[in-house]
Amino acid sequence: MKLSDFAAYLSHLDVRAVARAAMAAQAEAMAEQVRGELDHAKSANETFPARETGALLASICVYAEDDVAVIGSLSDVAVYQEFGTAHVPPRPFLAPVAAAGGEAAAHAVGAAVADAVRGV
Repeated sequence: MKLSDFAAYLSHLDVRAVARAAMAAQAEAMAEQVRGELDHAKSANETFPARETGALLASICVYAEDDVAVIGSLSDVAVYQEFGTAHVPPRPFLAPVAAAGGEAAAHAVGAAVADAVRGV
């Protein structure tokens, strides 16, 4: 490919849209991992919230817009589970997934942008 052809290709490439789509896909994948972790019955020595009603699992959502993606819950119970209370120990379920998968998600977004620039 000639340099002028590559420059023309790049002028039409919406890198932000590529990055935004990749970021949203990575966030949804991480949300699915959180949902999977929440979808288990209660057992002894719980360190992770267990599915009792399914409401917490159903509340997991993704918000992705511009350069931001957020995985969270719309449930008040999520705060109590993640950080604990005076009577309930913390059972974090969002932070561990973010810590374990954040770097890989960032690399995947970068790879998607690099692939788009290369014309893959």
